[in-house]
Amino acid sequence: MPAEAAARRHGLDTRAIHVEVGRRKMVGGQEDMITDIALDLAAAASAG
Repeated sequence: MPAEAAARRHGLDTRAIHVEVGRRKMVGGQEDMITDIALDLAAAASAG
């Protein structure tokens, strides 16, 4: 699963990625955006 791989790669909780995917109202076929979300979440976590 792309979210699980991105979570491992960026030290995040998979659930946080899934919540953000829902918040952004993403639909199937946008799996490449999961990496962008993971990067955004990781940056936010390190900033604050």
